[in-house]
Amino acid sequence: MLTGTLVLSLVGLICTGLLLIATRRFHPNDQEVVTLILKELPQTQCAQCGYPGCRPYAQAIASEDAPINRCPPGGDSTIRALANLLGRPALPLDASGGDGIAKVARIRESECIGCTLCLPACPVDAIIGAPQMLHAIIGEACTGCELCIAPCPVDCIDMLPLDQSEVTPAPAALPCIHCGDCIPVCPRQLTPVQLYQQDQSLDVLVSLRLTDCIECGLCDRVCPSNIPLTKTFILAKQRLADRQTAALDAEQTEQRADQHEARLQVQSVTSIPDSSDDLLARLKGEA
Repeated sequence: MLTGTLVLSLVGLICTGLLLIATRRFHPNDQEVVTLILKELPQTQCAQCGYPGCRPYAQAIASEDAPINRCPPGGDSTIRALANLLGRPALPLDASGGDGIAKVARIRESECIGCTLCLPACPVDAIIGAPQMLHAIIGEACTGCELCIAPCPVDCIDMLPLDQSEVTPAPAALPCIHCGDCIPVCPRQLTPVQLYQQDQSLDVLVSLRLTDCIECGLCDRVCPSNIPLTKTFILAKQRLADRQTAALDAEQTEQRADQHEARLQVQSVTSIPDSSDDLLARLKGEA
């Protein structure tokens, strides 16, 4: 009887120790746990869970302030993944923040007044446009969060179900015919046709004021050849930024090399040719 009691007590102590270790290893506020939860979320930043983004929701889940079933874009697959990760029961989707149906925003062009209030509201920058110009939504980037609807003063944004069978493919691009239709619509007085023709010459693009492009997409709309001009300019600006970064890195590396060489020269001038022992012996000999 005594032996059995001792064995049970020992088992209980071991289990208690393991639970303490697990508690410390997987503390609810541990950033590692938050990071693991964050990897399972779809990163739509749609706020349908009741939190302003995926990271705040992940932190709430880790601290057990929020259930794991509040992500409509993630759906049942995300719920199961979080349940397996955290050892919690899988719950039915709580669609109080959304109906779980994948949607995409669409702007009714005839009603848009170009106020730009929807631009900062989009958490993934899926809306392009300029003040007093027609706005457009990049369908591939839109997460269907609906955050752009409330700021719109004329209520010209609709949320449509994302049905791939109803998506009209973009028309194929044709060669540029140099019509010049893109020039008068540019709000920054650029020449998109020249920017497109000089796409591979960064120095020429700089002289043509590529960085002044605000990526409003108006040149795309009037192009009869359906050329994705805005996308071309975005990629070119990225190449220009990469070149500037590489030039800055090269300049800093050169400065460090010059400083290293100067330091070596100073050390060679101020260095003592004899070791301390040799110098001490020479001084004793002279004495």
